[in-house]
Amino acid sequence: MKKQLLIGFSLLLLLCAFCCAVFGQNIKDIQLGPEVSILNNRVLLAFPLGSKNVARSGGIMSADPSQNQETRIILDIGKERMVFFAKEEYKLSDGDLFSEVSKGKYESNFKNEILINNKQLLAILSTPNIVDSVNDAILVDKLIVKTQDNSIFSVGAYISPNAFKDKGQFTELSKRVFNTLVKGNRTNNRIGHTEKINIFGTKKSFKIKLPLNYTVTVDKKYDFQVIRFHKYTDYIDTNWIDVILYTGGFPWTRYKDLGFDINSSQKIPGKFLDKTIEWMTFFDNKKGVFLREQKIPADNIEDGLIVYITMESNQKSLIEEVTKIVEGITLSK
Repeated sequence: MKKQLLIGFSLLLLLCAFCCAVFGQNIKDIQLGPEVSILNNRVLLAFPLGSKNVARSGGIMSADPSQNQETRIILDIGKERMVFFAKEEYKLSDGDLFSEVSKGKYESNFKNEILINNKQLLAILSTPNIVDSVNDAILVDKLIVKTQDNSIFSVGAYISPNAFKDKGQFTELSKRVFNTLVKGNRTNNRIGHTEKINIFGTKKSFKIKLPLNYTVTVDKKYDFQVIRFHKYTDYIDTNWIDVILYTGGFPWTRYKDLGFDINSSQKIPGKFLDKTIEWMTFFDNKKGVFLREQKIPADNIEDGLIVYITMESNQKSLIEEVTKIVEGITLSK
């Protein structure tokens, strides 16, 4: 009986200690757990005990994001929440990244410091000087990381509005997490290469020849698949592309989202999988947006399958560049 009481008392002490650490005033001192893979093992970070790796849901009509593209870690402490959100930036820097970050358009609102600088990683801690306490997700810290191949990703630390009263402690906790950063064993393939991607739900594959500094990620959901094309550009380069190849039965149309009138489209001759097609091409001078898209029946892959391709950019030359990549795609078993 005495032994049982002693065990029960010991467990109660442990529970009290846990509650004090998690729910008390020592948020910044919460114990960190083992290292966790970030961006499919690009790097590793140790997060507070009780944290959960919870991928964002793309919704019923949207594909869930690729692990190569983002990672989300959630920590709930009572009614307060902290979220670490890592994302691939598809940016490069072969120079002084700290200077580039510090001279950025919005970086005057941030205090920047080099947190880690070794042969494998350069990590810049960027802390906002002004915080909007009513946002649903309040940024308290951001880590900008350059890897050995000069590619860049970021990890933001956010808190919920009801955690704002403990902002200082959550900021200290985020710094402890960021200081555990170590290199993983996955690197992004940026050299010119050919990707063979299985077409979801079929026995066939796309063979995509990618030039230097291009890569693709694959998102899936239920009965459809989304292949996203990414181009690595310099950190200070403001040009961009957004290229999607969708396979499924219910594609959307991007031109409607952007408010284009279908009658304003230019019909540009093109091809896809040896089929002659016409690309619908739009341009909004005020927004500086070029759009090229088309829905293509693909019964040669599977009955009823539709391939939908949308290419969007702020530069016409980039639209032409990615059109060549898309038109070069071949079919493989």
